[in-house]
Amino acid sequence: MKILKSIDHYVDSFEKRIFIFIIFITMYWLWQNIWQLILFVKLFLITGYESLFNLQAHLSNYESSVLIRILYYVISNPSLNIAGAVSCIKLIDIMGIVGLLILAQKYRIIMILNGFKYIWCSIWIVKGMNSASVYLVINCLKWLSIGGFILVGIVMLLWIVGLVRMIENQDEFVHDL
Repeated sequence: MKILKSIDHYVDSFEKRIFIFIIFITMYWLWQNIWQLILFVKLFLITGYESLFNLQAHLSNYESSVLIRILYYVISNPSLNIAGAVSCIKLIDIMGIVGLLILAQKYRIIMILNGFKYIWCSIWIVKGMNSASVYLVINCLKWLSIGGFILVGIVMLLWIVGLVRMIENQDEFVHDL
């Protein structure tokens, strides 16, 4: 009961609730980017036919990220449709996207870099799916992983710096929204 009272005491104002909301949104997107970073490292380490299909067999282990769930759907299903790709998006992903859109002015550069990341991934996935051989697919995955790793690394760094700044200047950050 003491814990609940202390939580209630801390979250007694609108600014504090907004601050907690922003912390949750930031942690959600950091979590998403950690899984994407791990995937891009794994993609870079693919060297041949066996490692490619070994990754595809274990790709469902990385489904904490919405991007990875959509990629897994695209790779696993020969007949693609929009409804199937949309079904990969869960309620928490929608809340994370809405939260990011609410904070769009504050995190504009992160949104732009994420847009570049999704475009980069889409280009190399389409190019890889149209490749004539497994070695061309592996080459596309190398380029996808290099660009994705760099963009995710920059985005994660920006999220972490933003989180530290937000915690340091809690009152100013919330009032600047």
